[in-house]
Amino acid sequence: MKNNRKLLILDAAVLLLSAALCIGTKLLFHACGAKEDGGWMNCHWAECAVFAAGIALTVSGLLLCTVKGRGQRAGIALGIVPAALTAAFLPQNVIPLCMMNTMRCHSVMRPAVMVLGCLIAVCALTDNILSLKAAKEEDRA
Repeated sequence: MKNNRKLLILDAAVLLLSAALCIGTKLLFHACGAKEDGGWMNCHWAECAVFAAGIALTVSGLLLCTVKGRGQRAGIALGIVPAALTAAFLPQNVIPLCMMNTMRCHSVMRPAVMVLGCLIAVCALTDNILSLKAAKEEDRA
């Protein structure tokens, strides 16, 4: 019973953190705005990539909340881990940001994305471990 409650809390955390990554990237910790000529800087494309990863993570979080089988849940949770870490390290490591470290993309977007991505990965990995333990206990019973 305790294990089910922990899993439910972790599922909700993964879903909420993924939604926060997705929504926050567009509303709260977005990248720099358009240039004067109407073009976009590289950080805009990093924001778009993180938003797309956030959508995928949110859908995976929904799956995690709805699937009943312990083994299937463990697989979904395990798949979330590399996706969340990829989202966390997209800005600057995969897609370059602005040249000045004082720009919004460096000072606001990148830290927020890294923190949320790593939190999602930790919650999903913990969910995976607990789901595997619960699956083993069910097999023994």
